[in-house]
Amino acid sequence: MKASLLCGAHYAGASAHRPGVLPNECDPQVAQESFERWLGYAAMADELGFDWVSVSEHHSSPLILVPSTGPLAGALTRIVQRARIALLGPLVSINNPVRVAEEIAMLDQLSQGRLIVLLLRGTPSEFKAYAPVDAALTQPKTQAATRLVRKALTDTTPFAWKDEFFDYPNIAIWPRPLQQPLPPMYFSGNSLNSAEFAAQERLGLCISFHRPEAVAKIVAHYRTEARRCGWEPTPDQIVYRGFGLVADTDARAGELEPTFLPPHQRFLLDGPVPGPSASSPKKIVVPDERQLADATPFGMGRMLFAGSPDTVVERLRAFQSLTGVGVIDLVFSSAQIAAADERRSIELFGREVLPRIRSFNAA
Repeated sequence: MKASLLCGAHYAGASAHRPGVLPNECDPQVAQESFERWLGYAAMADELGFDWVSVSEHHSSPLILVPSTGPLAGALTRIVQRARIALLGPLVSINNPVRVAEEIAMLDQLSQGRLIVLLLRGTPSEFKAYAPVDAALTQPKTQAATRLVRKALTDTTPFAWKDEFFDYPNIAIWPRPLQQPLPPMYFSGNSLNSAEFAAQERLGLCISFHRPEAVAKIVAHYRTEARRCGWEPTPDQIVYRGFGLVADTDARAGELEPTFLPPHQRFLLDGPVPGPSASSPKKIVVPDERQLADATPFGMGRMLFAGSPDTVVERLRAFQSLTGVGVIDLVFSSAQIAAADERRSIELFGREVLPRIRSFNAA
């Protein structure tokens, strides 16, 4: 099993993460300190042996200060010397896919061929980050953009592209990516039909925040469809993103966990949910403290990978055995625990957890 650190540059300061905070409440100095801290964590993760350092596009939120993956990934190419840099990833439902392809090629050159790419659809709140986008069209648009980006990265002669969503009379990517024919590409697997698309297009699969039993179902469906299409995914092609918290003892992890992910955010542990709409508002049900205390290790309201190094190793062993995931992409902060605890968590994972999960068989 391999491990990835999400370099999210989470905005420091718990008060900014309370419900209802507006984007213009950002303090530029705190944001700058947040970027510097997370670039430092990325360098540390590289030294500790993490396999990937990932970046992910997010808008109008203090949780991830990355409205564009390119600049942060570019900075990482100078800081991260060994690990792969994973774009997990640009939101092609709201961005120009030709521009995204150009940035991918450039970043692959700057990283000396260490880039990994996942083109994302995004969340309902992000569909209106620039101009309003019809949410019902974002999945087929993301699929079309994925095919377009792949062709742009692999074709060595100019070509035209026209479909329901895009119309480009002349596409010619300069520079070419260093990895040939192109960097490893993935697709989101947070639904069964997305997993089918990934299998049919021979793309890797990335799943985020779903509970283990749902991950196992999606991965099994993906593998079955891949076999039907005549190929077999490798362990490195199945990725899961979740929260990670490692402390010196289980007791200390138990003290940090309620702060790391407060009750109003714990619905994420039950998998992604659609955003509210005017016609069908969705109520987020927050479990009470008794429910949290009674939850099973893989249950609603409990972080899957929180505890001492020994506990986290065993939880990853159980998760990998159930799901077949080969790469774990961990969010080590929600910017609501102290920086010293963030750093200690990453350090303990790299030194005491990562060497022990290497042998986990994801076949």
